[in-house]
Amino acid sequence: MSNTILVMADATEITMEDNSNMHNVIVKSSTKAAMMATWEEFTNDNLKSVQLKIDGVVSAEYADLVLVDEKSVVQTDESVLTEFHLREKTDIEKLQELVAAQSAEIAALKEGQGVQDGAIDDLGVVTSTLAEKVEGGQA
Repeated sequence: MSNTILVMADATEITMEDNSNMHNVIVKSSTKAAMMATWEEFTNDNLKSVQLKIDGVVSAEYADLVLVDEKSVVQTDESVLTEFHLREKTDIEKLQELVAAQSAEIAALKEGQGVQDGAIDDLGVVTSTLAEKVEGGQA
């Protein structure tokens, strides 16, 4: 039997059971709490870049995966056998993420521009006040 490990983007390693593959990751956890801790590792950030190691050697690399669902079964010994179903993001999902990121950048730029506009207005008021004092002989 080979030792198959899923390596997440943050370097978390998850040991996979026999008969697992990238689309059906089978994990045995000793308790429900351990299963939940493993489940929490399947984040969008962690699934951006994933490696599959067999006996310590990287056999495949994947990018832009998404967790579709999971199915867990509590065993008689109270351990939990979980199937995490993964798939690659569609081109539409990737484009939606890109648009959302660009929208956030545009919003940040607009906010920065608003601050800059306010500072320019303040500078204009100070300059006008100084000019009035100079013209009025008050300088």
